Amino acid sequence: MSTPATDATTPVPVVASGQATAPDEAGDRGSLHVALGVVRRIAEHAADSTEGTVRTERRVVGVGLGEAGATAKVSGYGDQVDLRLEVPLAYPAPIALTVEAVRGNVRERVQTLTGYAVRSLDVTVSALTVPAGPPAPTTRVE
Repeated sequence: MSTPATDATTPVPVVASGQATAPDEAGDRGSLHVALGVVRRIAEHAADSTEGTVRTERRVVGVGLGEAGATAKVSGYGDQVDLRLEVPLAYPAPIALTVEAVRGNVRERVQTLTGYAVRSLDVTVSALTVPAGPPAPTTRVE
């Protein structure tokens, strides 16, 4: 019986005696750990993408520092996390309905993307802001 010729660039599979070359089960390959900083960013993005939330201008001593949206703090242990969100909302809007939409969206995105169970989710409305829209028409009086 002859074996095919190989050169230094041809990978050769190594199989220990008695082992099969079938693919491993997903659980046998290892685990994935998602850092709490990543969970924080996912929660902030999910909150910001919920209808009824807005981005507000950040100002310190009258100096504009750009825009800010939702901010999150995350803590947890094992496969559970606790989230605390501060979210600016559009005004006028149904605040309770918007907060419930934020809760649902954040909980679903965090659990789907990270595998963590959201144990608690506190939402604080940090601002009520009239969203910037097209400028109001001006009338000229002569």
